[in-house]
Amino acid sequence: MSYRPAFKDSQDYYEARRMNVRLTFIQVVLGAVLLVYLMSFWYLQVVKFEDYRRLSDNNALRRVTLAPLRGVIADVEHRVLANNRIAFNVRLQRDKATDLNALLPRLAALLRTDEKVLRDRLAKARNRPKFEPVILKEDVDLAEAAYIESRRLELPMLSVEVESRRSYVHGPLAAHAIGYVGEVSEKEIKDRPAIGYELGDIVGKAGLETQYESDLKGEKGWKQVVVNSLGREIQEIDEGRKPTPGRALSLTVDLDLQEALERAYGEEAGSAVFLDPNSGAVVAMISRPAFDPNVFAHRFSQDTWQALSEDPRHPLQDRATQSKFAPGSVFKIVMSIAALEEGVALPTRIDHCTGGWRFGDKTFQCWAIRKGGHGWLDMRQAIIQSCNVYFYHLGNDMGIERISRWAHQFGFGQKTGIDLPHEDSGTMPDPDWKRAYFKRDPVWHPGETISVSIGQGAIEATPLQMAVFASAIANGGRVYRPHLIGAREIREGVEEENGADFLVRTVPLQKRTLEVIRDAMWGVVNDEGTGARARIAGRDICAKTGTAQVFKGSRDVDADKLPKERRDHAWFVGFAPKDNPTIAWAVFVQNGGHGGTTAAPIARAVLERYFEKQDLRQGVQQLASAALSR
Repeated sequence: MSYRPAFKDSQDYYEARRMNVRLTFIQVVLGAVLLVYLMSFWYLQVVKFEDYRRLSDNNALRRVTLAPLRGVIADVEHRVLANNRIAFNVRLQRDKATDLNALLPRLAALLRTDEKVLRDRLAKARNRPKFEPVILKEDVDLAEAAYIESRRLELPMLSVEVESRRSYVHGPLAAHAIGYVGEVSEKEIKDRPAIGYELGDIVGKAGLETQYESDLKGEKGWKQVVVNSLGREIQEIDEGRKPTPGRALSLTVDLDLQEALERAYGEEAGSAVFLDPNSGAVVAMISRPAFDPNVFAHRFSQDTWQALSEDPRHPLQDRATQSKFAPGSVFKIVMSIAALEEGVALPTRIDHCTGGWRFGDKTFQCWAIRKGGHGWLDMRQAIIQSCNVYFYHLGNDMGIERISRWAHQFGFGQKTGIDLPHEDSGTMPDPDWKRAYFKRDPVWHPGETISVSIGQGAIEATPLQMAVFASAIANGGRVYRPHLIGAREIREGVEEENGADFLVRTVPLQKRTLEVIRDAMWGVVNDEGTGARARIAGRDICAKTGTAQVFKGSRDVDADKLPKERRDHAWFVGFAPKDNPTIAWAVFVQNGGHGGTTAAPIARAVLERYFEKQDLRQGVQQLASAALSR
């Protein structure tokens, strides 16, 4: 017998039937929805697994390095010499590029760049993590940057980076002193791990830019961001640390004097240094031929580098600190000081020049053009006329040991210690030096002393050493370390700066010796001497000309009749004014002929601008004093 539920009436029965149908319908709907969800999960997790994993990987947190602004370099009056500007770089995200070999030709055409250049840049980064971007092209213009950005969907591996770029406001002006920057090399990264350099960092490569790299570079910052699959920054989630700008440096260089020096040199090759003799501060400094440091502020082609590095004129070499030349007749000032201080000669010593002097089996010539030489001269006239014979005799009487000792006291044969890299020490020969460097013929010969006594032979000095020597004569014997950055800039908390911060030593000189030397150097310019072209009325300029022989056949030949490369080198070294000197210098013109002809006018041009500024300052001070006294 079958079971039937008991219902009070038929209405309850049909109501139960309707409830069962509804429940069944709901169960079917829920089952269908659940099945759709399961199918969707299967599709997303299995079928689209690789696509979504790639998107997920790219939609990630990234720590972004924030580069600091490099410190500004300014002159003594805070006029900017080197600063920073905005630049746009096109970067390649290598982990987003599936087939670089196929992509590179297209990128080369798009960026209007040689494909080999792009391959070279990628090759340099092959040992770096793949997520690190590689800069393909630097310093693109705004239109090109906008074009790249507008195709981010088409080319998601490319992006435009905005960065600061070093800018040298006056181009080649003082280029060797200021230096230049460039991208850090892999060797620099490995050699200096503590600094934390990374591929693409910009660092100082020469001059002050590398000497004060730790001050100028600043400190990097960072932030953590979320980026999407296209590499775009979606959200900043941690501002991290802001970058600290590099320290601004104020040089001792005066832009007005530097510009006057640059104009005066014209197309000549050589170098010049102007110093404050009472502190060693460099107020102007030049090396010619020069180069434009802006070339190095961005990546450049191998052809550009070869053109500079293989140029026979060597524009990258700093002739002020790294090139050494025979000092020529300027060294006669050292000879005179040594003779007076050693008691070998008095200022009244008389000698006779016949145009040459026979010593042993060799005749040492004087430069005198007139027949019979200079005739009878005392020490003052010998300096003014730059008589070789007078100093041949003086050198023979004194001997190389005493000459060398006095020369070393004035800084010959040793580095000055200037705050620039790779300075040369020059050469001050003596018997010990020869024994160390000439094993085949280690004996010092008397004839070598004769050559050294007029600044020829093995003796060599840099223009900077000659300027330091001139400063020591100007200030009474104090040898200062020349510098482009003052003590106030170097050490924080220094309220006042004075020469004592850079004093190396004091050469003991008698007052009478200084009087004789200064008077003779005054006569070189103002008393029918060889430096007359530097004369400025009322300024009491003191100097000494010098000629460094390039080849023996040039002695009796007019420099203007020789090819430029065979002319003698020209020196003009001095200080001004005679009493209480405030500026000293050494001007060197390579293959310039005679110091009084080519080097002296260059010095005069700078001195005219120097005294013009000095007069202006004094005038302003007088007006201010008059206003205060009212």
